[in-house]
Amino acid sequence: MQKRKKSTKIVPYKKTSFFNIGTVMFGILFLYMIICLVLYLTSTHTTPYEVTAGSLSGNYRFTALALKTEKVVTADESGTVTYYAREGSKVGVGNSVCSIDEGGRIQELIAQNTADGSTLDNDSLSYLREKMETFTKSFSTINFQNVYNFKADLESTIMELTSEEALKNADESSNISSLLNLCTAPVEGILVLSIDGYEGKTPETVTAEDFDQKNYTKENLRLNTSVKNGEPIYKLLTEETWHLMIPLDQKTATLLADSTSVKFRFQKNGNVFYASFSILQIDGAYYGDLELENSLSSFSSDRFVEIELLLNQKTGLKIPTSAIVKKQFYKIPKEYCSYDEDNPDEVRLLRETYASDGSAVQKNITAVLYDQTDKYFLVDVSLFEEGDCVIMADSNKRFLVSEVETLVGVYNINKGYAIFREIEIIDENEEYCIVDDETAYGLAQYDRIALDASTVSDDEIVY
Repeated sequence: MQKRKKSTKIVPYKKTSFFNIGTVMFGILFLYMIICLVLYLTSTHTTPYEVTAGSLSGNYRFTALALKTEKVVTADESGTVTYYAREGSKVGVGNSVCSIDEGGRIQELIAQNTADGSTLDNDSLSYLREKMETFTKSFSTINFQNVYNFKADLESTIMELTSEEALKNADESSNISSLLNLCTAPVEGILVLSIDGYEGKTPETVTAEDFDQKNYTKENLRLNTSVKNGEPIYKLLTEETWHLMIPLDQKTATLLADSTSVKFRFQKNGNVFYASFSILQIDGAYYGDLELENSLSSFSSDRFVEIELLLNQKTGLKIPTSAIVKKQFYKIPKEYCSYDEDNPDEVRLLRETYASDGSAVQKNITAVLYDQTDKYFLVDVSLFEEGDCVIMADSNKRFLVSEVETLVGVYNINKGYAIFREIEIIDENEEYCIVDDETAYGLAQYDRIALDASTVSDDEIVY
């Protein structure tokens, strides 16, 4: 049998070129992605803001200075003072308020009965809890001095309640009335057991320094265990009418200039009242005077009262002031434009411009409307150059485009590019403004606008 000859011929493998159509397409796509990434990282990004309906809260909270008709009563002899009437209670003429004991025998009886187990009853404990809850609700870290004032008030209140309970127990076993040198109220009024130097202050004598709580000091008379002849022992608020004074800036004073009454809320308890209102100008500064005839007992010992004016706030679309921009537009007489009510956002007109050789060139153009008046349509200035005219239809009348009007607006970015929209501001503060929600060619609720108008321009595509 004949053997097959073994072939020694080697056939080389044909290598595929690296630069095939797939590799080229992938390379182009990869390069495009790199370019897009670089453009995104280096471009200015537009932050959107969604338009909402609302009102401005306004900074209408004030620390008011409470001015009352106050009569300070002084001691007619020296000795240890013991109080019987509770602060904030109303006392009549001749009612016992306190006693002055030269030998300190009353205090010895109080100490003895307290040591024997005299404790506060449930009513007294409820009264203390109420005072602490009220302080907690109105606490502010800005005026930390109030903490020390409250501490002194609480200590003196506990002392007063303890003395009251001890004296009640002591009177059952001893003839305590023979030891008393009672101090009775000379007039009817609400009892206050502190003084601060503001007694006698009237609305007409208020100064800016009177509102500085950092330098305010109040002397708690209940903490004085002994008094000397002629020293203050308590004071009485003798009139139900009292005043709350608030400092006003020029803007707020102008806003309230025509008001004869205001609605306000006490921050301490949330109660809402109306008060007679007037504005006083003293040494170039403005002060609001709220005159009240109620709630005096609730604030009998307070010199500074936190309140909030509840003004009639305007409502509309709320937008940040950073989104607002001013832009100029050309005024085109309406008789030179063709207007279709079915397409109210545009007008058609015949523009005449001049070529470089001086020849007139006419062209029909469509212009987007940004606003209109009784006589004019307002269109973008970029549609015309200096010296351009518009021609009235079926006529040779020409109007030189030159008059401009400035509109206030924002950039709407609903469609992915910036479109100017006019706004009408009806209220504003430092950060936000309220605009009319019924402005033609304006905004609607839930529209998206550029948060910072300086980062975009007309027809710019936003990312």
